[in-house]
Amino acid sequence: MPYPVKRVLLGLFLLLSIPSVLLAQGTAPEVGIFGGISTYNGDLSSSKFPFQQSHPAFGIFIRKSVYKGLSLRIGASFGKMSGADSLASDSSVRLRNLDFQSNITDVHLLAEYNFFDYSKTGFTPYVFVGISVYHFDPYTKDTAGLRVYLPPLSTEGEGLEAYPDRKAYNLTQVSIPFGVGVKYAVSPVVNIGFEFRINKTFTDYLDDVSTTYVDENKLLAERGPTAVQYAYRTDELPGHKPDQTGVDTYPAEGTPRGSAAHKDWYYFTGLTISFNLNGGNGLFGNGLKQLRCPVIRN
Repeated sequence: MPYPVKRVLLGLFLLLSIPSVLLAQGTAPEVGIFGGISTYNGDLSSSKFPFQQSHPAFGIFIRKSVYKGLSLRIGASFGKMSGADSLASDSSVRLRNLDFQSNITDVHLLAEYNFFDYSKTGFTPYVFVGISVYHFDPYTKDTAGLRVYLPPLSTEGEGLEAYPDRKAYNLTQVSIPFGVGVKYAVSPVVNIGFEFRINKTFTDYLDDVSTTYVDENKLLAERGPTAVQYAYRTDELPGHKPDQTGVDTYPAEGTPRGSAAHKDWYYFTGLTISFNLNGGNGLFGNGLKQLRCPVIRN
């Protein structure tokens, strides 16, 4: 079994086994929602934290205190990633003219550490780290605005017989999430917070760009003209002039297309709101009573 597949299966097993632990007897957990933005960093990002390329994101989670300031949390986040050479400040990068978009689904298990005793202060900053299993599927759009999914095209020779060292990348993988946050108890039932989560991945293909161009004819023979077109898109630039032969020259095999020196990353940033299932003295007890309208007696 390939090593990346083993990592994914192990991650799924760990994540799926945790809810029973969080919902077991003991301190009641809290349930919550997340709303914010998702962002990516890689070969097609305009900066290290390209927030101008962010997209709306949301999520759900269950969190439970397990020991003093330590909590466990399992959740799922849903967002979108995108990148485009057209946003780069470097003119040579803009000439490459590649872009991508991808929805991302992230299921994660986090260990959180509160710096203050939250049960007493009702406020604390916290840090967290854990494991995620995530799914992505990069695509671009043609001149008519229709989606063209990139993995089947093997734009850098992934999975081609001519390039046995370039394996097709998995669309479901494992990442390491970590970050910081702060939360505040609005009432015995309701908590609000803000957090920034970074996910370190083990792939350089979130954006379908990583290393070098492959031979045009080999790519054409195994994947067809569509693969060649979306591996090299300089000819689509407005006002682009072909070379003196009247045609655009496809880059020679081995010409840099991306950089494999660093793996890709993705981020989730936003607000959280959660509800204590014990509400101070039980969600269906005194905690809920605090949310009821006062009784007016004659």
